[in-house]
Amino acid sequence: MPSRLHIFVSSARHVTNSSVFISRFIASHLSPLLIHLSYFVIFDILGFVALMALKPSNPNYTPRYIDMLFLSTSALTVTGLATIKMEDLSSSQILVLTLLMLLGSEMFVSLLGLVHELSKQNKHDPEDSRVRSVTVLNESQVEEAIPATPSTNSNGLKKSCLKYLGFVLVAYMVTILLVGSLLVFMYVTHVSTARDVLARKSINTVLFSISVTTSSFTNGGLLPTNESMAVFASNQGLLLLLTGQILAGSMLLPVILRLVIWALKGLRMTKVKPEEFEFMMHNTKAMGLNHLLPNLQTVFLAVTVTALTAVAVTLFCCLNWYSAVFTGLTSSQKITNALFMAVNARQAGENSIDCSLVAPAALLLFMAMILDNSFLSAR
Repeated sequence: MPSRLHIFVSSARHVTNSSVFISRFIASHLSPLLIHLSYFVIFDILGFVALMALKPSNPNYTPRYIDMLFLSTSALTVTGLATIKMEDLSSSQILVLTLLMLLGSEMFVSLLGLVHELSKQNKHDPEDSRVRSVTVLNESQVEEAIPATPSTNSNGLKKSCLKYLGFVLVAYMVTILLVGSLLVFMYVTHVSTARDVLARKSINTVLFSISVTTSSFTNGGLLPTNESMAVFASNQGLLLLLTGQILAGSMLLPVILRLVIWALKGLRMTKVKPEEFEFMMHNTKAMGLNHLLPNLQTVFLAVTVTALTAVAVTLFCCLNWYSAVFTGLTSSQKITNALFMAVNARQAGENSIDCSLVAPAALLLFMAMILDNSFLSAR
């Protein structure tokens, strides 16, 4: 038994070292574009194979290869498009889609970019610190050489800031996913109307909570129900929970990220030095994270998102208040659904109403908001 354990530990160590070597080799010999492309192609193929290997919940349904490939690509690229009925998929297939949406989310890919940047910093450090020659200097020459340290300190400061920013992103993402899933689970289990919908569709409550939270936070748009969130149009609490998660993972992410860093600096709950906080806050471009914006741009972004959402909700309500879109809903439920649709038009692509009943002018409004979101993302 000890020999088998030793063999297992040695094999695990060998696999780990090999994986680290391969990842460092790829990171140092391939361009960021090729790494990005290879990442998506590999996980797209793996997702397709997993979806085809797992059996659907409907025994009468036989998925086509092209449908599963399209679904895997849609989940990984968080586009929210599907050519099949989601309720025909099994719980295992839903979990695969949930994982693909997480791996392809903008935040997770940005986190991988930080790791890649940090690996390059670690690679350059040994070269900078290696002793190539020794020169004997007199005292005056030593005094003249002392000021030549700011660049080295700056590189070390950037490296420590990259590590800290990576930890903040991981903690933020894990917190939103865990707390969001827990809140959705508690809501569904305590509200009979939402619970009855899942019972009628034979959807596991835990699976639904995890899947819908991940889909909303990553802006994936793929949900376990055929009707997206339209079957929960009267559940205001659930729609508001998902609206907050969608914003936290998309356009308001730079705002929340800066608030988190500012709060951690004020609370002094970490070992990060004040100069490291200042470096992160005033050298956003040097950090290489698109979601970390300067102060003024962050304020403009918050104001823009709030204003556009308010305008969209107002126009949507004015155009559809007495139409069949809001049939059977109270005034507060209509406003909640309008808010949910306004946020999703710019972000995740989920819907809580029948879009075929929406007024043509409102559809044009949604198209304009989608284009506006693409413009802001490009900026």
